[in-house]
Amino acid sequence: MASENLAEIRDRIRAAWTARRVCGLVGIAATLRVERIMVLDARGRIPRPDAVRMALEAEAVALCFAPLPRCD
Repeated sequence: MASENLAEIRDRIRAAWTARRVCGLVGIAATLRVERIMVLDARGRIPRPDAVRMALEAEAVALCFAPLPRCD
C-alpha cells in the first residue's frame, strides 16, 4: 500500500468527477483532501503509510456518491 502514488490517487478522483462518475461536490472535496495529505506527507508531518491510507479512504468515499441529476 505504501507504494501507491498520492498524485495518481488524486488524479483518479479528479478523473472520476470530471467524467461525472461521482458527485462533483464530493469529488472536489476529496481531491482537495488528497492535495492537503500530499503537502503533509511532503513536510514529513504524517507517515507515508498513513498518507496513502488516508488518500485511498478519500477516494473510496468519493466513489460512494453518484452525481446528482443536472438542474437544467
